[in-house]
Amino acid sequence: MDKKRILKEAQRIAKDFSFWMVSGNITHLYGYVHQIPDVKYELEIKFEEDFPNTPPLMIYHDEIKELLGDFQLNNIINWTADSVVVNIMHELKAKIEDTLEPKEEIPEQKMIHIEEEQITDSSSEKENYITPDLNAYPPEFPYDEYVTPSDSTSDLFYSEKSFETPPNDLDSDIIDNSDFDSKISTQKDITEDSDQLSVAINTELGLIQQSYAYDQLGSEGAEITVYVTITLTKTFIILIDFMNYPERPVITFPSDVKNILGDPYKTLDILKSWDSKKPAHIVDILHELEKKLYFIKEIETQSKKISGEYQCEKVPDRLTTLKVQLLTYGFKEYTMSVDLDSYPKPPIIDLSSELQEIIQVPTTELNTYKNWEENKSEPVEIIREISWLVDKNSRINFEIDLLKDHYKKIEYEPSTATLLVEMKGKMKSEDLTFEFQIKLPVDYPMKMPELKVINEFELEAHEKIKNDLYTSFDDFFKEWTPFSYLVDLFNLISKKIFEVSVVSCVICHKIECPSCSKKIAGDDKCHAECPHCNKSYHNHCWEQTIKSFGKCGFCLR
Repeated sequence: MDKKRILKEAQRIAKDFSFWMVSGNITHLYGYVHQIPDVKYELEIKFEEDFPNTPPLMIYHDEIKELLGDFQLNNIINWTADSVVVNIMHELKAKIEDTLEPKEEIPEQKMIHIEEEQITDSSSEKENYITPDLNAYPPEFPYDEYVTPSDSTSDLFYSEKSFETPPNDLDSDIIDNSDFDSKISTQKDITEDSDQLSVAINTELGLIQQSYAYDQLGSEGAEITVYVTITLTKTFIILIDFMNYPERPVITFPSDVKNILGDPYKTLDILKSWDSKKPAHIVDILHELEKKLYFIKEIETQSKKISGEYQCEKVPDRLTTLKVQLLTYGFKEYTMSVDLDSYPKPPIIDLSSELQEIIQVPTTELNTYKNWEENKSEPVEIIREISWLVDKNSRINFEIDLLKDHYKKIEYEPSTATLLVEMKGKMKSEDLTFEFQIKLPVDYPMKMPELKVINEFELEAHEKIKNDLYTSFDDFFKEWTPFSYLVDLFNLISKKIFEVSVVSCVICHKIECPSCSKKIAGDDKCHAECPHCNKSYHNHCWEQTIKSFGKCGFCLR
């Protein structure tokens, strides 16, 4: 089925006859070819799949069948692929008129000849036709018998004009016949221009109706509100006034559209290069607008993926921007701005100075950013890497703060991810100092750190201490998980080696109890241990944990 050919046939029919689409279907038309007082000679036209190779199906209503009986039309009998449907209708109209009022000759001035025009030739110049709204039925049409029309209250497709003729009994001495003929000719020109404008406007409405929902604002039909739906949650309301068509229409765009496209009169090619001599269709403007806005659908998809993993807020008046919140150790919250306007290119991410200091890498140097692939990579991947860096570096900072609560000499070099810790304690009557170097892997804490004793040579004279120290390392790393902390390692070392331990509580990570202020070890110890994992607690922290969970806060046994 050639839809373009059917469209052109409908346009030609609309210029000469009152016809409408049945339920918005361009391949099924209803109307009438002739009218006398109290009678309309109605028919339906159905375009079959093999049109134009075969003529359309003509369904004659009772008035025609009762008037003409069994009849045939030459234009149907002699139909070819180059024939024109409107010629069938003119022949039918002439036959009805001749039956009602016999004439010597059927006028042929209305017949369309297309020997010089090849409809199917795509190289020929296209006519500036457009499809009127055929969904609107005249109030007299008994549509319940035939079709279910769309809701409409006015004929948006065609309006026949009737003109008053001058009285036949005018005094010839008073009226100048030549002047009268001139006035009639002028009236006819004005009427034809009005008809042509009406057809053009109604045709534009018909094309718009095929693609978009709209409401009419005025009685003229050329002021409408169009609803351009891009996603299930986003519809743009566009106000269009094309009363002066083919002059450029006056279109009011919502602020959301202007935020995305700028000034549509400058960014939409059709509006920017509008030519009233060869005007584009109004629907083409909407198609171009929809195409430019369609990327919002992808942005909404990407936004849903981000909001599915992170807490997000939309930025007012910015359809493409999200405020993403990251929650990390110590229940600290960080916010970053993610603008997806450049998608499918990498998003524009704005980090606060505090957040930038935490991740320690420019966003353009992130692996997910450097390895970005258009139409394959997703913005949420970059946010995951940032979140992971925030977690990792916040975790490291958190661990350093814990160690600083217990050890005076702590140094951390971010560029090499190396931590130096000096640990002092007393074994019997001897004071000992150990210096540890801790190398944190790139994916710490998923992987355990590398630990080295810098002053290991001093251990040669303390064989037992050396064995206890390395036993502590083995025990700790054997049970390493991402939830293990370095401070726990030093607690373990302190517990095995020193008499006066600097062990801290596994819950509050402090030496002194937050409830009674007693130290977890020593003469005034406030000390408890899990019987399963041997982790140290303040008595009060242990009691609070058991009261709350009934389990060890570390091993969950």
